Amino acid sequence: MSGWVFLVAVVALVVFCVALGIYAHASPLLKRGVRHSAVCVDVGQVAGGSMILLEYTPVGSPARRYTVGPFVFPPVRVGGRIDVIYDPKRPQEVSLPDRLPRGTRGLVVTSVVSGAVLAACVLRIVLAVQG
Repeated sequence: MSGWVFLVAVVALVVFCVALGIYAHASPLLKRGVRHSAVCVDVGQVAGGSMILLEYTPVGSPARRYTVGPFVFPPVRVGGRIDVIYDPKRPQEVSLPDRLPRGTRGLVVTSVVSGAVLAACVLRIVLAVQG
Protein backbone atom coordinates (compact mmCIF):
# COMPACT_ATOMS: atom_id res chain seq x y z
CA MET A 1 0.00 0.00 0.00
CA SER A 2 2.80 2.47 0.83
CA GLY A 3 4.21 1.84 -2.67
CA TRP A 4 1.05 3.35 -4.16
CA VAL A 5 1.20 6.26 -1.75
CA PHE A 6 4.82 6.91 -2.76
CA LEU A 7 3.91 6.72 -6.46
CA VAL A 8 0.98 9.12 -6.01
CA ALA A 9 3.30 11.47 -4.07
CA VAL A 10 5.84 11.46 -6.91
CA VAL A 11 3.15 12.13 -9.52
CA ALA A 12 1.67 14.93 -7.36
CA LEU A 13 5.15 16.45 -6.96
CA VAL A 14 5.74 16.41 -10.72
CA VAL A 15 2.32 17.95 -11.45
CA PHE A 16 2.87 20.56 -8.74
CA CYS A 17 6.31 21.53 -10.09
CA VAL A 18 5.12 21.71 -13.71
CA ALA A 19 2.06 23.82 -12.80
CA LEU A 20 4.17 26.11 -10.62
CA GLY A 21 6.76 26.51 -13.39
CA ILE A 22 4.14 27.35 -15.99
CA TYR A 23 2.49 29.81 -13.58
CA ALA A 24 5.82 31.51 -12.76
CA HIS A 25 6.55 31.97 -16.47
CA ALA A 26 3.06 32.88 -17.67
CA SER A 27 1.77 35.06 -14.84
CA PRO A 28 3.98 38.14 -15.45
CA LEU A 29 3.46 37.87 -19.20
CA LEU A 30 -0.32 37.73 -18.78
CA LYS A 31 -0.40 40.60 -16.27
CA ARG A 32 1.97 43.10 -17.83
CA GLY A 33 3.15 41.55 -21.09
CA VAL A 34 3.75 43.77 -24.10
CA ARG A 35 2.86 42.51 -27.56
CA HIS A 36 5.66 43.25 -29.99
CA SER A 37 6.63 42.25 -33.52
CA ALA A 38 9.70 40.02 -33.90
CA VAL A 39 11.57 39.11 -37.06
CA CYS A 40 12.63 35.54 -37.87
CA VAL A 41 16.41 35.47 -38.35
CA ASP A 42 16.93 31.71 -38.72
CA VAL A 43 15.06 28.43 -39.10
CA GLY A 44 16.83 25.24 -38.05
CA GLN A 45 15.93 21.58 -38.18
CA VAL A 46 15.86 19.32 -35.13
CA ALA A 47 14.55 15.80 -34.65
CA GLY A 48 11.11 17.07 -33.62
CA GLY A 49 10.69 19.54 -36.48
CA SER A 50 11.84 23.13 -37.02
CA MET A 51 13.12 25.65 -34.49
CA ILE A 52 12.90 29.35 -35.25
CA LEU A 53 15.19 32.08 -33.97
CA LEU A 54 13.37 35.38 -33.46
CA GLU A 55 14.82 38.81 -32.81
CA TYR A 56 12.84 41.53 -31.05
CA THR A 57 13.79 44.89 -29.56
CA PRO A 58 12.04 45.73 -26.27
CA VAL A 59 11.35 49.41 -25.66
CA GLY A 60 14.46 50.97 -24.10
CA SER A 61 16.51 47.76 -24.31
CA PRO A 62 18.92 46.23 -26.79
CA ALA A 63 17.76 43.65 -29.31
CA ARG A 64 17.18 40.18 -27.91
CA ARG A 65 16.87 36.75 -29.46
CA TYR A 66 14.41 34.00 -28.63
CA THR A 67 14.40 30.42 -29.92
CA VAL A 68 11.06 28.65 -30.07
CA GLY A 69 9.82 25.33 -31.40
CA PRO A 70 9.78 22.64 -32.48
CA PHE A 71 7.18 23.18 -35.17
CA VAL A 72 6.03 20.68 -37.79
CA PHE A 73 5.46 23.67 -40.05
CA PRO A 74 7.25 26.86 -38.94
CA PRO A 75 4.76 29.73 -38.58
CA VAL A 76 7.18 32.17 -40.23
CA ARG A 77 10.06 32.14 -42.72
CA VAL A 78 13.42 33.91 -42.41
CA GLY A 79 12.75 37.63 -42.74
CA GLY A 80 9.08 37.25 -41.80
CA ARG A 81 7.46 38.83 -38.77
CA ILE A 82 5.51 37.25 -35.91
CA ASP A 83 4.14 38.66 -32.65
CA VAL A 84 5.74 37.87 -29.30
CA ILE A 85 4.81 38.94 -25.78
CA TYR A 86 7.59 40.04 -23.44
CA ASP A 87 7.73 41.26 -19.85
CA PRO A 88 8.88 44.92 -19.79
CA LYS A 89 10.43 44.40 -16.34
CA ARG A 90 12.35 41.35 -17.57
CA PRO A 91 12.62 41.63 -21.38
CA GLN A 92 14.29 38.23 -21.65
CA GLU A 93 11.01 36.64 -20.53
CA VAL A 94 9.17 36.15 -23.80
CA SER A 95 6.63 33.82 -25.39
CA LEU A 96 4.49 33.45 -28.45
CA PRO A 97 0.94 34.61 -27.63
CA ASP A 98 -0.62 31.25 -28.53
CA ARG A 99 1.73 29.43 -26.12
CA LEU A 100 0.43 31.29 -23.09
CA PRO A 101 -2.55 30.01 -21.11
CA ARG A 102 -5.70 32.13 -21.32
CA GLY A 103 -5.50 32.74 -17.57
CA THR A 104 -3.77 31.45 -14.47
CA ARG A 105 -6.81 30.27 -12.48
CA GLY A 106 -6.44 26.69 -13.71
CA LEU A 107 -2.74 26.68 -12.88
CA VAL A 108 -3.44 27.93 -9.35
CA VAL A 109 -6.13 25.29 -8.83
CA THR A 110 -3.82 22.58 -10.18
CA SER A 111 -1.00 23.73 -7.89
CA VAL A 112 -3.25 23.79 -4.82
CA VAL A 113 -4.84 20.39 -5.49
CA SER A 114 -1.56 18.66 -6.35
CA GLY A 115 0.10 20.32 -3.34
CA ALA A 116 -2.68 19.04 -1.06
CA VAL A 117 -2.41 15.52 -2.50
CA LEU A 118 1.37 15.65 -2.07
CA ALA A 119 1.02 16.83 1.55
CA ALA A 120 -1.50 14.06 2.32
CA CYS A 121 0.80 11.43 0.80
CA VAL A 122 3.82 12.68 2.73
CA LEU A 123 1.78 12.69 5.95
CA ARG A 124 0.59 9.14 5.24
CA ILE A 125 4.18 7.98 4.60
CA VAL A 126 5.45 9.69 7.78
CA LEU A 127 2.66 8.15 9.88
CA ALA A 128 3.35 4.71 8.36
CA VAL A 129 7.07 4.97 9.19
CA GLN A 130 6.39 6.12 12.78
CA GLY A 131 3.75 3.55 13.56
